[in-house]
Amino acid sequence: MKKEDNLKELSVEKMLERSRSHQKSKPSDTAVRIGILLLLPYVLWLSKYNDAYVASIHGKMIHLNFDGVMQSFHNVLNSANMIVHEAGHGVCYLFACPELITALNGTVFQLLLPMIFIYYYYKRENSIVMGLGAIWLAQNLVYVAWYMSTSHTPQRYPFFIPGADKHDFWFIFREVGVYEYDWLISGAVRVIAVVLLLVSYGYLLYIAFLKNESRRRRGFYKWGTKQ
Repeated sequence: MKKEDNLKELSVEKMLERSRSHQKSKPSDTAVRIGILLLLPYVLWLSKYNDAYVASIHGKMIHLNFDGVMQSFHNVLNSANMIVHEAGHGVCYLFACPELITALNGTVFQLLLPMIFIYYYYKRENSIVMGLGAIWLAQNLVYVAWYMSTSHTPQRYPFFIPGADKHDFWFIFREVGVYEYDWLISGAVRVIAVVLLLVSYGYLLYIAFLKNESRRRRGFYKWGTKQ
């Protein structure tokens, strides 16, 4: 019995040591809060990102003003997203998909990756990273909405199905028969994107600034009632 008790004590101690080391590896509450606050300018800037706004800031990304800095950061994120987007097209070239699926698969891959990211951290109950994943998904949706809005002017933007010289949504909307409603579809996607963006950021603010504080207050109240 003593041996079993000793083994149990050792296993409990090991678990405690692991949890302590895991907690040490996590960023502090202050670091998380600073990181979330640093995202605020980009979130606000991205919420007004549409075709008219893009046209108004065209050529400013090399200037050290607010729009220029935000556009540069946005371009870095979009460059990473485009690798995933083009990989979606590439998969279809490998497996000889129909042309409509090939055109659509770039956007599907672009949105699917952040969804998998969100699900992965949801299962691990990491709310902060899950919220960041939701912002990443919203950022992709903002881009997709803007891309849809350019389907009537495909030659203005150098984003085409590789080797086919076709704007993705110019081709998709014409094939599906909704080309004249591109403004409505892109507008609906944009509304969804902005709502998701703002809700996700609000969720991060709640977790970082309010949730832990309310837990501390509840813990203090429970401790006070026991005295």
